[in-house]
Amino acid sequence: MSVERAVVPGSASRPRRRAGLTHRWTVLWFAAVAVVVLAVVVFAGAQLFRAEHKLSRARASLIAAESDVKAGVLGRARQHLASAEGDISSATLILHNDPAVTLVGAVPVVRQNLNSLRRSVALVLVMADGGQRILDTVKPLEDPSGRVNVPLTSGAVPLTVVSHLRDALSDFSSSLPGPSEAPGNGLLIGPIGKLQHQVYAEAARRRHEFSSTAGALDLLSDMGGANGPRHYLIAVANAAEMRATGGMVLSFGVLSSADGKFTLDRFGPINDIALTQPAPVNPVPDYVKRFSEFSPTLFWRNANLSADYPQVGPVMAAMYKAATGNTVDGVIQIDSMGLSALLRGIGPVTVPDLGEVNADNAVALTLNQAYTLFPDRPVRQEYLGQVAEAAFRRLVTGDYPSLKGLARSLTDAVNRRNVIFWSSRPGGERPAAQLKADGALPDSPDFADLTVQNLTGNKLDYYVDTALRVTGSRPSGNLGHITARITIANTAPRNGRPPYVFGPAVPGVQPGEYDGLVNLYVPLGTSIVGSAGLDDPGSLVLQGDSGRSVVSFRTVLQAGDTRDFTLDLRLTPRAPGPYHLDLVPVPRVRPTAVDVDIDADGHRARYSGSLSGRVEVR
Repeated sequence: MSVERAVVPGSASRPRRRAGLTHRWTVLWFAAVAVVVLAVVVFAGAQLFRAEHKLSRARASLIAAESDVKAGVLGRARQHLASAEGDISSATLILHNDPAVTLVGAVPVVRQNLNSLRRSVALVLVMADGGQRILDTVKPLEDPSGRVNVPLTSGAVPLTVVSHLRDALSDFSSSLPGPSEAPGNGLLIGPIGKLQHQVYAEAARRRHEFSSTAGALDLLSDMGGANGPRHYLIAVANAAEMRATGGMVLSFGVLSSADGKFTLDRFGPINDIALTQPAPVNPVPDYVKRFSEFSPTLFWRNANLSADYPQVGPVMAAMYKAATGNTVDGVIQIDSMGLSALLRGIGPVTVPDLGEVNADNAVALTLNQAYTLFPDRPVRQEYLGQVAEAAFRRLVTGDYPSLKGLARSLTDAVNRRNVIFWSSRPGGERPAAQLKADGALPDSPDFADLTVQNLTGNKLDYYVDTALRVTGSRPSGNLGHITARITIANTAPRNGRPPYVFGPAVPGVQPGEYDGLVNLYVPLGTSIVGSAGLDDPGSLVLQGDSGRSVVSFRTVLQAGDTRDFTLDLRLTPRAPGPYHLDLVPVPRVRPTAVDVDIDADGHRARYSGSLSGRVEVR
């Protein structure tokens, strides 16, 4: 028996209608949520870009403040720092307290960009706070106009402020990331990635600059007697008669300091402290053994036959002690170009007979013109020594409201190795090395340094041109093959006068004749494959010198002669990686011309120019 159900018209469509309504409400709900989420994302994105804009503006203010500090305008620097701090504060509130930003911070990609901005704002804040601390430190040096200068008054520097500024700069630089510590830019939106790169690049640059400045102040502090009285031998080098680290030392002085006060104790010709027997040096440097025939620990004129000044400095200090019984804490070697830099910073001096000597005429006057003007003076007359004494006496007795110009001039002279400083104490040795003021040859695997030393006893290096061309291949993991072509030109006029400049200084030598000792410093392990152009092939030798190799030979050039010498060299395999070659300048009156073209695993390392400063060829 079957039971029939009654069917009510329209009853089957009601569930479908309710399902349709539910579906529509679901769609509407999801749409509303999507709109809200989109609105939050858009708003958060706008806030992120607003924070990026404020950070970019803060960075620009920091750069402007740095420029103001370098210009000595502290009042304006403080205004820029205040502006930067205001923008940093606003960006911080956005990135850490904005609800929309916090909400979307968990979304991939957004999270990376948010974290990047937070890192950037934290780093900009560190730079702003550090800048403010530095401004507070130098406030005692600020004048009513808002400018700051480090003065030197009668040889005295404000040692306390210098020491505090050194500590502030050192702490600040150590708090900043280096170039290798910058995070990657993966998944970052263009402006945010660009900002991160700029902020970390600025931080790395400031770290380097502030570290260098702190090193310079550390050196000034130690030299000024902050760690006890100091005495420094001043070795005045005459670049018209060359040695490896510069000119032959023909005059000397003693610079002393205590509690920030510098004094010049004595000055005179080097013959005043001539030795009667070699000075004891322990340990004995390699160059003293290599040049034993020239007695470098006995004759001041041969004391700096090595191009590596950390070997030469101790020898000069030992020689001074042997001659006088007094010890020194370091040696300052300065030549005529270095004195020109000194005069550019302190102004001209007046020297009897020579008249006014300034930065522009110091080199030509002291190395050449004076001997032509006064040809009848005794050959012991050393004009460069007189100028050096006048310059240093003015330095320690004058009144200089700012050392900025002097520091800039001497920095350039240090880069050209016209001023070299060796210290026997860690407080001076470390910052001198950091500033590359110690005259040390580089520790890099590949470097080149060409010295041509005058063995004739005249002053012809004022007329001598030198050039070095280096070509070949330097593959990684295999032997390198390098050709070094050395050119020396003696441009001295024939029968030039006076004899003190052009010679002859010894019998059998022609006027204008140049007897040169050529040294090419090359990486350890270099071997000679062949040579050409040598007038005395028997003089060609390859020797070691404190972990380096030196190719040496002798040559003689008459006035007007030009000679080319070729050395074929084989180098030990280099390590894999990018190639670079360090070129070390020699402080000649006429800088060495250098041309480099080396194939390193398909990459051409090239350079062409006058070597008037350190150059790294890549």
